[in-house]
Amino acid sequence: MNGWTSERRAYRLGAGVAIVASFLTIWTTIVRDDGNGIGFFMLIMAAVVGTTSAWFRPAGMARTMLGIAIMQALLGALLATDPSIANIPGGAFKISLSSGLFVALWLLAAALFRIAAKAASAPVIGPSPGYP
Repeated sequence: MNGWTSERRAYRLGAGVAIVASFLTIWTTIVRDDGNGIGFFMLIMAAVVGTTSAWFRPAGMARTMLGIAIMQALLGALLATDPSIANIPGGAFKISLSSGLFVALWLLAAALFRIAAKAASAPVIGPSPGYP
């Protein structure tokens, strides 16, 4: 398998994971409807802005997904320690668990984009064009 094929496969998988994570974030925010949804929608907006700022290049996408994972973890920590969550039995655990799942998805997307970026920058083995 050459570098171009592995780059393309890793990039497509990374994009798929990022799209699934975005869709699940929006869907769970709409279903949950607990008044904390704006933070999660801002995560998706940050992902869109970061993705377009990176011009859809794999190295920039990897950094964007890593940043979104960090933002997701911080948002989850803020919500888990919110005083209004303390009144809900198991609320902090549920928020921490769901936030951890989304952090894992964003990190998986970042890792796949990083693999694509490394494959894109790997030297091609074989004769150079123009040389016999």
